[in-house]
Order: sequence, then structure tokens, then C-alpha cells
Amino acid sequence: MLGTGGNLFYRERDKDLLKVGGENVSAKEVEEIVSTVAGVGQVAVVGKQHDFLSEVVVAFVITTPAAPDADTLAEQIIEACRSKLADFKVPRAVYVVDEFPLGTLDKILKNKLREMADAHPPV
Repeated sequence: MLGTGGNLFYRERDKDLLKVGGENVSAKEVEEIVSTVAGVGQVAVVGKQHDFLSEVVVAFVITTPAAPDADTLAEQIIEACRSKLADFKVPRAVYVVDEFPLGTLDKILKNKLREMADAHPPV
């Protein structure tokens, strides 16, 4: 957010910032792009551990009934992100799930999603 005097204020929780090879990535920014893809009902973006880059971006999605198969949807999501985001912000993997782990007040538990992402093979 641009404040008075030309100062830039960043308004996102530190927990939602991913650190990809020394670059900060806003999970919200990636989620906004992914949510524009037809067939995506809900999205949550987290960091997956990576040996060289510290972490990489991955997306968890809940599909709509009209969604294509998981592989086609993943390709469409990655292509949409490639066309609008810097390469290091593009998800390395897309995981289709039936539901997100939820905590109190139905808040998505991104720490659980990170654990789920890390359980998948390296990307």
C-alpha cells in the first residue's frame, strides 16, 4: 500500500510470505492469480521445502464440479501464473484436495498444508 509521502507499506502477515531463493513471495498474490482459473473453487498457497531454494511455491486447490482432470487443471494454473508472475513465484506443483485442514473459526491451517506439501515427492 502506498502511503503519504511516497512510503510503501506492506500489509500481509509474515507467515504468509514465502522465501524462495532469498526472494519474498506473497502467497496472497499467487492465490489471486490461481483463483482466476476456471475450475478452481478455493486455493491456498504455501511453501514446500527445497534443498537449494529453501522453499518453493505450491498450490492446494479445491475444484468446482466443472473442473477438468487434476493434471489439466495443474497445467492451466501454472500457465496462468507464468503469464502474470515472475518465474520464482510460479507454483512448482498443484495439489488437488477435497478439503483444507481448518482450525478455529474455519481458518485454513497453512502449517498443516506445508506438512502435506513436504510429504509429497520433491519438486
